[in-house]
Amino acid sequence: MRIVGGFGQAPQPGQDSDVRGGLLLGWGVRRVVLAIVLGWAGPAVAGPSGFRLSELATASATGDPAARYVELEATVEGCVFPSTEVVAYSATGVAMGRASPFAATTCFAAGTYLLLATPAAQTAFMTAADAALVPALPGAAGQLCLVSSTTRYDCVRWGAIATPVHDLFAPGDDTSALPPPGGLALARVADDGVIATDWRVETPTPRGPNDGTPWDPADAGTDAPPAIDAGVDARPPRPDGGGGATDAAVIDGEPQSFLDLDPGGGAACGCRTGVDGGGALPLALAALLLGRRRRRG
Repeated sequence: MRIVGGFGQAPQPGQDSDVRGGLLLGWGVRRVVLAIVLGWAGPAVAGPSGFRLSELATASATGDPAARYVELEATVEGCVFPSTEVVAYSATGVAMGRASPFAATTCFAAGTYLLLATPAAQTAFMTAADAALVPALPGAAGQLCLVSSTTRYDCVRWGAIATPVHDLFAPGDDTSALPPPGGLALARVADDGVIATDWRVETPTPRGPNDGTPWDPADAGTDAPPAIDAGVDARPPRPDGGGGATDAAVIDGEPQSFLDLDPGGGAACGCRTGVDGGGALPLALAALLLGRRRRRG
């Protein structure tokens, strides 16, 4: 059957019935196809594909992992279902937990921000939530997806990821965002299908647009590690002009210069004073006194 006319064109008067029927059929089929592609027909609204992950926090400013939240954004008027859930994955792509926040089909207007936050997060971030069910979120490296009826509609990753979990719209993106420190949020700032540039760490803005202050890792406030103590206390110079503690090796906090007194490494020395174990000094003094007495006599 040959179709005459452009897309959506109604049949014209005077055309034969076969052509008129073909045009009517073609116009109707194309309208249905258009409705399917656009995701609406008349007053109908979108399903989970009309939502996206918008912001998340993995811990409070004190590092409490119980204070976590996930924010969803309705990009168009749409509905979520009992089968709609958020699923957390490990860095190796293993599902770690899931939550189905909505017990019944619930619809929202475009531009609505839905907050899923634990009671601890509601207290820590001083906000209210639409639902309190949030799976445990890994802090250093993890992944989170918006899933409905086994379809992953949107995913985000942070930290070092070994096995990326992809969503329906960005199956080839393996990039990750920076992990958010406690008290800060990982927030979407673009929607180009590249997580590394679509998301950034910033101050939290739950239930609202992501316009927080960007976080710079260089300003993390990490203090330099303290210098390692060599274990050697400074000593005043010796009267003979020798150096202080630095003129001799130190092992276990004790100078080992006595080892230099004997070529054998101190084996012939019975103590750490440099005097051998045979009492040579008393014998030398006795010989000296005896010599003096003989000269006087």
